[in-house]
Amino acid sequence: DDIAWDKNPQSTFIDHTGKALTFIEYYSTAYGRAIEDTEQPLLLHRPKKRRLPRGRGRGQGGGVEQTEEEPEQVICLVPELCSMTGLTDKARNDFRVMKDLAVHTRISPNQRDVAIRKFVSVVNSNEKAKEELSSWGLALSPNMLQTTGRKLLSEKIHFKDNSIVAGLEADWNKELIKEHVISAVPLRKWLLVFTKRDTSKAMDFLNMMKKVAPPMGIEVRDAIVIELPNDRTENYIRAIREQIKSSLQLVVIIFPSSRDDRYSSVKKLCCIEHPIPSQVINARTISQQQKLRSVTQKIVLQINCKLGGELWAVDIPLKNIMVVGIDVYHDSSRGKRSILGIVSSTNRHLTRWYSRVSIHDKNQEIADGLNLCLQSALRKYHELNQTLPERILVFRDGVGDGQMATVLEFEIPQMKKCFSMFGEDYKPRLAVIVVQKRISTRIFGQGPQGYQNPPPGTVLDHTITRKGWYDFFLVSQHVRQGTVTPTHYNVVADNTGLKPDHMQRLAYKLTHLYYNWPGTVRVPAPCQYAHKLAFLVGQSLHREPSLDICDRLFFL
Repeated sequence: DDIAWDKNPQSTFIDHTGKALTFIEYYSTAYGRAIEDTEQPLLLHRPKKRRLPRGRGRGQGGGVEQTEEEPEQVICLVPELCSMTGLTDKARNDFRVMKDLAVHTRISPNQRDVAIRKFVSVVNSNEKAKEELSSWGLALSPNMLQTTGRKLLSEKIHFKDNSIVAGLEADWNKELIKEHVISAVPLRKWLLVFTKRDTSKAMDFLNMMKKVAPPMGIEVRDAIVIELPNDRTENYIRAIREQIKSSLQLVVIIFPSSRDDRYSSVKKLCCIEHPIPSQVINARTISQQQKLRSVTQKIVLQINCKLGGELWAVDIPLKNIMVVGIDVYHDSSRGKRSILGIVSSTNRHLTRWYSRVSIHDKNQEIADGLNLCLQSALRKYHELNQTLPERILVFRDGVGDGQMATVLEFEIPQMKKCFSMFGEDYKPRLAVIVVQKRISTRIFGQGPQGYQNPPPGTVLDHTITRKGWYDFFLVSQHVRQGTVTPTHYNVVADNTGLKPDHMQRLAYKLTHLYYNWPGTVRVPAPCQYAHKLAFLVGQSLHREPSLDICDRLFFL
């Protein structure tokens, strides 16, 4: 948080016994570490009071000082003893480093089994550990829990003129680039902005776009091309502003490097000031000729979504339903504000979505903005379908076990209160499902070579579920490395009349509808869309996007 230029390792503080110690003496006594540079200034960290461990007094953990002028606790750190954590950008961008790291972080089910058995063996062979466990009435079994799960049927994926069955890996990338998308928006008037040094890459990309789009049923015409002399942010903004007209459909910007401030400036212009779908591309992404075709195909599909097109669909047997995805992003740069992203379906096939954002201050309840966003979603549904939905299914992401009470006591009553705004007679059937993906539970399948990842569509709704809860675990995605993590679904409210099996199948169907990936994802598509929306607003926009583009997936 700060640097204490007036302090150095020779400065003193009062320890928990009331004795005055220098930092040199403290680290020598407590850790056996000798500080070489005795004149270096100290680093200051001001932790939140609630984050300090209980019973922690002055002088512990690197010296804690407290003065009359500074009522909160201040932790003083010696720079010489500090080191950076995490990975540098250089390391993250090094394919070999990340590949070597993955060997240790992404371990297979069999490797995980060996590690767990080894841990259990160590604990069981330690008398003190066994004694402590038995005092709680606990014992560690040397074997994993064996139970039986179910595998949901593979889904049929519908394109404009054809249908295919998602295979064992629930992936249809090869079929997608050959089939016509359900609804294609012709790209006739659009802008392409790039710097002089990226001219050849931009031209290659433009020519490739015109090659790969027709097989997918998408028309792409020549762009209005603008070449900039350098990569200064103001040049990009000026060039886009001069060209934005009501007839312009899309802005594509090629950046020579990744820079958050430049990206944010362009997104603010295209999402708030002059609402228009925009696509930002890092020049490095389109620099390799051997990958240009596949990268361009993905970009064309993403652009079609941003213009309001639909790529594929699955069978949804329920009629007149609205599916809602909710996620929250915490914006630390603006005083811990919370960004509530809500994405709701507007058609029967769940292929068109409407999005709203609500920004909340630190101590403001999220439920306050939830009411207004849901009202907007219902009005949009009515505008497009001339009727209100009979069933509403809300998939709520970003909720830990400790926040379940908040959903039950505040958010669900706000949803029901919202329905009354559409008349006393409007009482849709409501289900609220909390989606948790950051969990420690792992599910293994039994294969010929030992344990393996269960296939997509695996459901477990007994034995390991919680007593008294309506919950289930679903493995929806296929992973090629490491161990797959199931997603935990907890149905906290439900009067829709759907059987548990139908709820599970609907959740699995929704994992097929995320248009940024031609396969299944870990959470239902509306949750993933809500996450993308809240992240964009929290990271780059810091304000609500314009309502003019909220009926399209502009945030992909």
